[in-house]
Amino acid sequence: MRRTLIALLFVAGGSTLLTTSCSEQKTPEQERADVFHRETAPGSPSGSADVEQLETWSGRKITLVGTFEHLNFKHGILKLESGLKVYLPHFDLFMEGDDWLKYVGQRCYAYGILHTYTKNIEGYRGPSLELFDFSGP
Repeated sequence: MRRTLIALLFVAGGSTLLTTSCSEQKTPEQERADVFHRETAPGSPSGSADVEQLETWSGRKITLVGTFEHLNFKHGILKLESGLKVYLPHFDLFMEGDDWLKYVGQRCYAYGILHTYTKNIEGYRGPSLELFDFSGP
């Protein structure tokens, strides 16, 4: 009797696990909305008001959400809600083959390693993100 009860509980639990994992397939739009919601929460890197607050995540892999801009049609800029700009060096090479200018003015997210030192590139001042992934509307 006891073995039968354990077997029934195992089968019932396993079938529940299988049905819940299969039914929660998210579309790319839902996944992007989840990232936007999670990354703009207070205490996240995207919520940083200045470079000193962003320094906490320096050298780590992070996701940032902001409005996309560009510098000289070569480098990308992600402007956070606070107005802080994070540069995406050589964005044109990262997005080679894609019409990446369509993202200008759009809310986008970028994933990569954060560097908070300054580079010696004309017009380029402040933190930068070494990109692994980028997505927008």
